[in-house]
This record gives sequence, C-alpha cells and structure tokens, in this order.
Amino acid sequence: MTRTFISMAKTGGQGKTLTAQMLVLQHEQKGVPVKLAAADSDSLNQRSKFGRLFRNVKELGIGEDLTKVKSSTDPNLAIKYWDEFGRTVLEGGYIIDVGANVAAELFAWAEARNAGSLLRRRNSPPIDLVVTTKAESQAIEDARGLIQYSFDKNEWMPIGRRYVVLNEVSGGFGAYENDPNFKRLKAYQGMGVHIVTMKRCESDIWTLLERELISVREALKMTEVDLEKRFGIDVWTGHGGLTDLKSWAEETLSSFEKVGLVPVRDSGHLDSGVEAVGAGCS
Repeated sequence: MTRTFISMAKTGGQGKTLTAQMLVLQHEQKGVPVKLAAADSDSLNQRSKFGRLFRNVKELGIGEDLTKVKSSTDPNLAIKYWDEFGRTVLEGGYIIDVGANVAAELFAWAEARNAGSLLRRRNSPPIDLVVTTKAESQAIEDARGLIQYSFDKNEWMPIGRRYVVLNEVSGGFGAYENDPNFKRLKAYQGMGVHIVTMKRCESDIWTLLERELISVREALKMTEVDLEKRFGIDVWTGHGGLTDLKSWAEETLSSFEKVGLVPVRDSGHLDSGVEAVGAGCS
C-alpha cells in the first residue's frame, strides 16, 4: 500500500497547491506511482487549479450545493457528497489538494461517518497531512489551528504523519520568532509534527509558469529552446530560469526528505495516472 498525502491550508493563497506539485515531482523522481485528487474547485462544475496543472485529477469539488441540500428529502445528502473522498482515502495512493473552503467540511464528514473506524478496520493506507503557511500572522495562526484540529479529530480522520511547510514566498519567518502563534506552531514538534522551510523560487520564469499554469514537473522537462519558441522569451532568460528552477526544486525536495516527507512504496500495483498538462491544454 502507498501512503496518501493531503495538502491543505485553512486560508487561501498559502502555497498548498505548490506543495502538492512538489510531492508529485518527488513521487515521479523516486519511481513511486501516485494518483491525484482535488477538493478545491471554485464551483462544482469547474476544474481545480491542481486539475489544470495535471491530467487525470479526480475532482471532488467543494461540497454539495446548499440549495440541493435544503430541498432534498435526504437529510444526509451533504454528508453523502463527501463519501467519494472517503472512497479515495480508503483506496490510498493519492496526493489530494484540499482547498481552504473545504478543510472543515472534510473533518466534519469524517466525524459524521465515523470514518476512522472503517479506515482502521479495512487497514487502509496511512494518511499524511501537509499544511502550508506563508509568513503572515493570521496565516500562521490558521496553520496552527488546523494542526490542532487534526489532532482533535484524529479518532475520525486518522493522520499518520503531520508536516508544516513554511512557505517563504512572501518573506522569511525570522520576524515571527518571538510571535506567540509561531511559538505555539513550532511547539507541535514535541508532538511529532515536522516543520520544513520552502524557500522562495527566484527563477526568471516563475511568473511565466504561474501565469500559463505550467507545473514545476513539466517545466523541468522543457529546454530554453522550448521556452523561446513557445513564449518568445530570450534564450538566456530561459536558460537561467530553468537552471534556477532546477536548483530550487532540488533544494526543496531535499528539505522534504530531511524531515521524512517522502513517499513510501510497499508495492507497485497502483497505476500512476499522472500526466502533466501544458498551458491551454484541456
């Protein structure tokens, strides 16, 4: 069985999808098959950002429409909506990108369904929680609250390992060393929570990747000539940008590995199902 990784944030814009991307890249580099899922759509009919970066992403949406819930004769409709998430974690071997507007619903579903009992009885693959936060006071407190919530709800949503990714995209965390919320977040290390820093990527092509929705995984397979032809950028900009991107990716995954944030391969029976999507692909 292969572990499931849930990349989550309590607030938007923290970099959780980037963290999920790096986990995809890591699985590929280590030759560990993985499947992808997302509960992070803007609407029930729209693909998630994760689903636009990669093909074959199982879209779980954001929950049953409130109007349908109120008009339905089934009082458990909202709960049943998330049973597909339950089937996903029961199967295992997924990286699941979970949006800020969904996290609480998934834990509520797990409690309502007493999911932990079934997951343990079926000896389902372990679930690892990865929470990402930027260097902002409220975001740090939200990350701390989410980690605590995962402990509070562990009976219903059993978590094997917990990680906090400190995303330095907006700056380092040095200014928060004496911040009470940051101290409380780091104190979870005494409860087995691993904390890892993800530095800001300074690559010249980073803005391009974000704008065109090109995954880090796909970008690393490109050449400066590919970038020049596809986007009309200077060949030296492309060359330098790819060099910096590769160095950043290697450093990031090395940091992940140092704290044990790595896939565990027990068997090769799972099909990968992961295919990169370039900009504009559907």
